[in-house]
Amino acid sequence: MHKVRIEVDHNKCVGNGACVAADPAHFSLKDEKAVLPQQKKTGSVVSIEKELSDEQLKDAIDAAKVCPTNAIRVFDVKENVNLVATEVTSSGSKVIIAQYDDAEDFVLDPKGYFLIRILPETKEIEVGFCNMKNKVEVVVRGKKPIDIYHNIAKLELISRMEHASYLGRELQKAFIALQKGIKYVQDDELIL
Repeated sequence: MHKVRIEVDHNKCVGNGACVAADPAHFSLKDEKAVLPQQKKTGSVVSIEKELSDEQLKDAIDAAKVCPTNAIRVFDVKENVNLVATEVTSSGSKVIIAQYDDAEDFVLDPKGYFLIRILPETKEIEVGFCNMKNKVEVVVRGKKPIDIYHNIAKLELISRMEHASYLGRELQKAFIALQKGIKYVQDDELIL
């Protein structure tokens, strides 16, 4: 048996529910936050301390590891060590100075390209997919970037990661332009 403390920081928790799926014996959701059975609360952190079998400990560790915001800590009380920590460390990380030269680095996606515009009257973003020069094959419209790029991904209209990143950037710029009531021109910086 392992004596552990499981903690959930509600300031970090976004209610994703991955912890519940990984370890329903210890985690549930209440008011869009992960909670623990018979938990104690100290500030924004809820916790339990108990003896766990090897299998229960594995489930608790798995739940902490799938948390997308590092809100769950699993601490071995007897060994006085974090089994899963909530702090993100970057010491020793490789640092890369980002650079991009459009003339040198640009590669056209073999699947095609996108023409993006905003429709202020309907508060929508419209994306036309072209697989030949200026021939729109598919039009995807939506009010939020996430709706649009998920549909484009499902349709498998992108084959290059750089193209997907570009699309995300342009959709967010178009969304901001709609929200602010300013002009959007694809590939140009927004003038706020």
